[in-house]
Amino acid sequence: MDSKVLSALLNPVRMKILQLFLQNETETVKRIAEELPGIPPASLYRHVNKLVEGEIIEVCAEYKIRGTVEKVYRLKNNSLLYNDEQILEAGQEEVFSYFYSFATALLSDFDNYLSGKDYDLGQDRVSFQSYPLYLTDQECDELFQTIQETLNKVASNKEEGERRLRKFSFVLMPGDENKKVKK
Repeated sequence: MDSKVLSALLNPVRMKILQLFLQNETETVKRIAEELPGIPPASLYRHVNKLVEGEIIEVCAEYKIRGTVEKVYRLKNNSLLYNDEQILEAGQEEVFSYFYSFATALLSDFDNYLSGKDYDLGQDRVSFQSYPLYLTDQECDELFQTIQETLNKVASNKEEGERRLRKFSFVLMPGDENKKVKK
């Protein structure tokens, strides 16, 4: 992973900026400043430039306003707009960018949920857990197929009656075999 990309991503202010891009397709520095008022303008421009240098966001339009140029930015690689084939063909840096966007979107959704007036983890059936599993490739494929079949049964449900939108997200990856797993 390119250290320039990691440096651009692994910063709390830049993460907040990325969350804005996940809520809105495009952003200007002026709108970002309105949403994140505690960041001094010079610092905000520096953070936006780091995201551009790291090729995480890009300029998609420029407008002349009273003798100055206002730049409009968008995410360069948005994990919400990928398909499995793109992931399999992507290089390490691009895969990391897709995953980072996915994780940032997840954090943004959770932050929005917790910011709600009446959140109730139990009532809302909120859960997040990590399960270390020792599986053969075949067992892993069978587990994934079972999960996929279960999700397919409810994926076409429409909003009606007592149904409400719930987001189910998961990540499956190899673990570090050298670290002890707590059971």
